[in-house]
Amino acid sequence: MNLFSGVVPVALKQSLNGTLLRHKAIAHNIANVNTPKFKRVDVEFKSQLKAAISRSSENSVHAPKTHLGHMPIDPPKLGGVVPRTYQQGDTSLRIDQNNVDIDVEMGTLAVNTMQYNVLVRMITDYYQKLGMVIRTR
Repeated sequence: MNLFSGVVPVALKQSLNGTLLRHKAIAHNIANVNTPKFKRVDVEFKSQLKAAISRSSENSVHAPKTHLGHMPIDPPKLGGVVPRTYQQGDTSLRIDQNNVDIDVEMGTLAVNTMQYNVLVRMITDYYQKLGMVIRTR
């Protein structure tokens, strides 16, 4: 197993890509808050990632898990998990048919920014620990 392609770095990288795409979608929504007939966009990613990790742990036959919280030894095949952007076209908040609520977007932006920062910190910590292990050998 490659040290740089295990479940932790792959899942963190995919999550980072998902939050980055969501950040772009939120910025796009904010930029179009006053555009008539504009429909907000969002990103679906978390459920896909959870499903891929779940499928991987169910299909892992190389090493039996002795506890439900254990991660499988074989890293999940997460390369096929791609964040999906979708448009929410079924609602309208204003008479001009725009459905962007600036308060909701700003709150979502704040949450997404925190998630992104946490993921960056987790990736940094992971590779710092890996580097420390390599240096101490």
